[in-house]
Amino acid sequence: MNLLISIITAAAALVSPALANAEPEALPNPVMEDAIQAWERMAKGNDIVEYAKNFVGRPYRSGSKGPKAFDCSGFTSYVFRNFDLRLGASSRDQYRQGIEVEKTQLQPGDLLFFSGSRKSGRVGHVGIVTEVNSDGSVNFIHAARKGGIRFDRYPDGGYYSSRYIGARRVH
Repeated sequence: MNLLISIITAAAALVSPALANAEPEALPNPVMEDAIQAWERMAKGNDIVEYAKNFVGRPYRSGSKGPKAFDCSGFTSYVFRNFDLRLGASSRDQYRQGIEVEKTQLQPGDLLFFSGSRKSGRVGHVGIVTEVNSDGSVNFIHAARKGGIRFDRYPDGGYYSSRYIGARRVH
């Protein structure tokens, strides 16, 4: 419990440096609530990522919703359903859910959206952020046509960089 209070106090200090040395009981309720919610989102995002990793290497199959094979939206739907979060059937439907997240605010468990293989500018692919790197890039897990469930990086200077559309947080 002391660790949780320390984490929440540190998170509150990020929101307001003047609160860095405040006793947890002295923190204003909205600040404490925001810090708790941020910590819970991060913890849930990490749980989502750990569960998703169990499927690395499973094959890609168009229209498949798992657990033996997946397409991209089938994979994200299957993973999030394990956490009682219902996602739309297609990557386009999933892009309409949750809240928009700027690249600089990405966290594990956020969804990344890309245009399809034809660079149409319309959502056609989705993956789950697994790690945010110190250089601002992110690693993500997804169901790729080549390789099935695997990890990739964004930006990659190529395929994914030229197709990025946006990110959403649904957890």
